[in-house]
Amino acid sequence: MSRDGVKHLIGRLASHQPLVSLAYYSGELIKDEDNARGIELLQQHKVLIPRGEDAYTLHTTLRRFLDAALNIERLYGIGSDLGAAFERLEQLTEALFDAAHEGRTEDRERLEDEIRQSIYEISDNLAADLAHLRTLVENRFAAVSTLAEKKRQNTYYIGRTEKVVRAIELFTLSDLGERIQTQGAFANIAVMFRTHLLERLPSFRQNLSDILEILKHYLFEFREIEERTRRVRSLWLYLERHPVYDLQEWDESAHPQPWLLKAPGIPVRSHPWVRDPEYSDTLTDLAGDIAPPSVRLPVERTRGILLDEDPAPSVLLLSRPYQQAIEHMVVACKTEHIRTSARDWHCRHRVELGDMSTSVWLQCVLEALGPRKKRDLGIAVIAEETPDPVFDGNVVVSDVFVEPA
Repeated sequence: MSRDGVKHLIGRLASHQPLVSLAYYSGELIKDEDNARGIELLQQHKVLIPRGEDAYTLHTTLRRFLDAALNIERLYGIGSDLGAAFERLEQLTEALFDAAHEGRTEDRERLEDEIRQSIYEISDNLAADLAHLRTLVENRFAAVSTLAEKKRQNTYYIGRTEKVVRAIELFTLSDLGERIQTQGAFANIAVMFRTHLLERLPSFRQNLSDILEILKHYLFEFREIEERTRRVRSLWLYLERHPVYDLQEWDESAHPQPWLLKAPGIPVRSHPWVRDPEYSDTLTDLAGDIAPPSVRLPVERTRGILLDEDPAPSVLLLSRPYQQAIEHMVVACKTEHIRTSARDWHCRHRVELGDMSTSVWLQCVLEALGPRKKRDLGIAVIAEETPDPVFDGNVVVSDVFVEPA
C-alpha cells in the first residue's frame, strides 16, 4: 500500500539512521546546515523532540524501545512510580558527586548522560500524564459507558494523582535542586536541570492539584448519580411488576400518606390590586398618612472674583569664570582665525581662572565644547591624547586645540 503510514515512518528512519543512532548514543543532536532537513523530518514524525535552542534528542518512547531491543539495563520507574524515579535521580547525583571528586572522568560522563536521560523521562512523563488526565477530565471518562466503571476509573486516577503530587512536593522540599545549582560537580547538568525540571515542577504540581480537585468533585457527582439511579431503577422494577398501576389523585385525599407530607409547601404571597376602584378610598386614606417629602431648594453661590497674581520673579543666572573664559577663547579663535591651545590660554589668563588647575581646565573645555555645542559654534575641537601606560583603554589628555571649522 502506497499510503501505509508504518512503511513511510520506517522508511524515514532508515533514510536518516545516522541521525537516529547519533541521537541515541550521544544523548542529543545539534542542528546545523548539514542535518537541518533530516532533523525537521524526524521532528514531524515525533522521533526527535526539542531540548533547547538548536538541540534535539530522541523521544522517550523510542529510546525505551531501543533500550529494550538492545538489552541495555535501565531503571524506568516513572510510568508506575514517580517517587522511584526521583529516588533514582538522587542516587545518580550522589554517584556523580563521588565520581567528580575522585577524578573518574569516564564514570562522570556516563553518569551525566544518565542524569540527563532521567530528567528527560521525568519531564516527558509528567507532561504526558497531565495531558492524559486533562483529556479524561474534559470528556468525563467517556471511554467507558457504565457508571460503575467510571467510578472505578475516577477512584484509581485520584489515588494515582495524589501520589504524583505528593512525590513532587517531597522532591521540591529536598535539597537536591539547591545542590545541583550551587556545587561545581553538577556544572554540566545544572542549566538543563533548571530549565527542564526545576522551573516546570511548580506548574506541573498546580495543574495536577487542580485536576485532583475536579476528580474529587466528579466522585461526589457519581455518588449522587448512583443514588438517583437506584431510586429510578426501584421505580422501574415496581412498575414492571404492577403494569396496571395508576397514580392516585392525592390532592383529593383527606388523609394523604406520610411521605407526601415531607414535601415543602408552596409559599403564597398576596398584594392588593391598586387599579381596582373598590380600593380607591382605602388607598387614599393610606396615602394621607404618608408624610410629604422634604423639599430642598438649591443654594445659589455668589460668583467669585479673579485676582491678578504677582508675576514670577525673574532670576538672572551668571556665568562662572571658567565658562566666561571658554567663551572668550572661542570668540578670539573665530575672530583671529587661528588655532588656539587651551593650555596656552590657561597660562596667559591665570588671573581670570583663579586657582583652577590645568587638568581641570582641560576637562571643562572638553565638556563645554561637546559635539552638539561645537557644531552650533562652528568650531573644531581636537584633543591631544596619548594612551595610558598602566590602565588599558584610557588616554591622557595633554592639550585641547580649538580652531575654526
